[in-house]
Amino acid sequence: MKFLGRYIRFAIQLLRGHMHYIVQFFLLAVIAVVPFILIGKLYFPYISGKAYVFRSLVAIAFFFWTLLLIRDSSILRGVKQSFRNILVVAIILFFLAQFVAAFFGVDPVYSLFSSIERADGVLQYGFWVLYFLMFVSVFREKRDWKMFFSVFTVVAVALSGYSWFNHESQFQLYGVFGNPAYFAAFLLFAIGFSLLVFERKFFYPGPVHYAFAGAAGFFILTLIFTQVRGVYVGFAGGFLLFSLLAALFLRQQNKKLVLACGGILLFGLVSLGILFAAKETEFVQKERLLYRITEVTEIWEKGSTRERLLNWSIALKAFKERPIFGYGLENYGAAANKYYDYRIGVEEPWFDRAHNQFFDTLATGGIVVFSAYLFWLLIAALFIFKIAKQQRVLGFLLASLLFAYFLQSLFLFDLMAVYLGLFPFLAFLIYASSTSGADTAGKQNTNYPAQGWSASGGKIANTRYLALVPAALISFAIIYFTAVVPYKANAAGLQFFAYTENGFYKESEPFLEEAFRINSPYTYWEVRKRAGWQLASVMDYGVNEDTDPGKIEEIKRLYELMAPELERFSEAKPYDPQMYYILSRMYRLGSNKLGFDDLDKAESVLKKGFQYSDRRVEYYNEFAQTLLAQGKAEEAERVVKEYAQRAVYFGEAFPYVTLGHFYFVSGQYEKAFEQYEKARDVGYEFFERGLEYNRYMFVAQEVKAYEEIIDMAKAFIARWGNDADSYFNIAVGYFYLGDKEQAKGFFLKAIEADPERYSEHEFKPLFLEGG
Repeated sequence: MKFLGRYIRFAIQLLRGHMHYIVQFFLLAVIAVVPFILIGKLYFPYISGKAYVFRSLVAIAFFFWTLLLIRDSSILRGVKQSFRNILVVAIILFFLAQFVAAFFGVDPVYSLFSSIERADGVLQYGFWVLYFLMFVSVFREKRDWKMFFSVFTVVAVALSGYSWFNHESQFQLYGVFGNPAYFAAFLLFAIGFSLLVFERKFFYPGPVHYAFAGAAGFFILTLIFTQVRGVYVGFAGGFLLFSLLAALFLRQQNKKLVLACGGILLFGLVSLGILFAAKETEFVQKERLLYRITEVTEIWEKGSTRERLLNWSIALKAFKERPIFGYGLENYGAAANKYYDYRIGVEEPWFDRAHNQFFDTLATGGIVVFSAYLFWLLIAALFIFKIAKQQRVLGFLLASLLFAYFLQSLFLFDLMAVYLGLFPFLAFLIYASSTSGADTAGKQNTNYPAQGWSASGGKIANTRYLALVPAALISFAIIYFTAVVPYKANAAGLQFFAYTENGFYKESEPFLEEAFRINSPYTYWEVRKRAGWQLASVMDYGVNEDTDPGKIEEIKRLYELMAPELERFSEAKPYDPQMYYILSRMYRLGSNKLGFDDLDKAESVLKKGFQYSDRRVEYYNEFAQTLLAQGKAEEAERVVKEYAQRAVYFGEAFPYVTLGHFYFVSGQYEKAFEQYEKARDVGYEFFERGLEYNRYMFVAQEVKAYEEIIDMAKAFIARWGNDADSYFNIAVGYFYLGDKEQAKGFFLKAIEADPERYSEHEFKPLFLEGG
């Protein structure tokens, strides 16, 4: 024991005087490293890898922070004082409210650990709270914040530069965040922080000072090309608030600033007016960026706007059902399943977020968590008010940034990209409010308290050094159980996906077994779900009459491994909406294509699923296919008809489309086409969705409806632009209608649009000679 204490004491002496900076280093590493993490060997590489690295860095920082608290009594006193800071208390209360609500939700484990796709959850938020507490305790001086803002700005410049470098493959810039909305939310804070540095004159005078203003302009330009309209609203709202505050309170002291803000506002309003006036012009329609801005006026016609409005309605229904604690954090998907609306998820039916932080919090946390959320927002606003009383421009900038966050939260939800800026922002509010009586741009005390040994002047006893042992064990455990173990399961699951995707079914089996064997609450059920999706896809698209019998046996082996695991999944997590569909689909395909006798199981699983949602079209479509496979065609048709008639609240066209799809699957193409035409008569646009467009074109060809083929293909081109396949379909339609000249012309357009595919097409002589 004495030797251990002596060894630890010796190591500390080597670090003496630098512990403060070591903690800062790892906290800044979260900003400097995590956004760039992209691990292609994982499911959701833009998200999961970032989460694993973030947790590891926080755990390492926690160890050195513990050492700092032991060595520096002033830091320890500061931490104790921070627990009396109302903003710190508000953040902790919000975390505790989520923790309590999780145990009253429908799936507490999922609330705590979330999914691979989101890498969020109550415990992940706990990591951010710890990060926040450490940040508050070691970023206490002007030089600390000068360093932080510099690092954040440099990182944001690098991320923005990377996104522009890859802009040809990114129609909407997203950098290494994988989603333009995430990147745009991060850029909001980058803009605010770079302007704070410029306003505080941290590097004044000199070119670096003006470089921060240039960086802000670069971030604004990058944000525009993310094409995320919700963040546009946040940025515009923040700028408008700053302009109004400047006009009200700074018009005497800083007329140039007020005039500049007014000029920019006027220019922006005039530009928007011109843009919306010209929204129907060909130029605006063809420019994706401009078109995305103007289409917000088509509230119900466009999917993204409609989906948000309907999701908000579902969130309110969920809140009314569970008003106290809600469904539990991360469990919005269960509510969305119960109150499912077909119009929300035509392209992505498994929504797990309300796409509004406030409605999402209401639905998943009830009034308890929602009140805690509003509480910390209110406290942050009061801190800014206090700052603004002493330093108006600084206060106005902070108010604008908080308001921008508030507005973009109406269309997005909090996640890592937001937290990377949000928690340092809140920590800065504490710092700035504590120094609001002084000029934070001026000279401040930058000498840290002596990091000697103890307040009493003597060396710390060995027993205090030994307190580092549990800290080290905790840090190691955090890294191992929250990063290393889930990483292994995630990587093994993706290896299974990669091998099966390429037809190496036997070789994939060890990876599936490894993923199943790893017992981590972060991945245990998730890898089973992902593997289930993949195996169902393999059976659906990779098994036919030409498949090698040896491959069939390999797939059977995977099926036998998978089925019991997914059965346990459906029993353990009954509120998961996807599992009923995955398991029933796997049973049906296993019976139809592999020779298993599991159709009764497929039917039973879906009947259980109906108990949690009697509205979801995916359940009814799968149920109908199961009945058809059992030879119960009349019952299947009756079930679909009853559902379609009952679900007319999804829209006038929904019954026709649903019934048409049933007839398509059952091979009754004339009936399918009849229903599709009824849907078109009431305004349904099949060309908006790839699967439905292809089905319509297929049945139209089967029933020789060539005029309708031409009309639909032309509508598709008008909506989406040049498309070789659509030109070819038009050519075929005209050919069979006897208009050989038109057929030739559109076939030549198909060749022009895709020469590699159509220049040597087998029908080429027919079209060209016919012309």
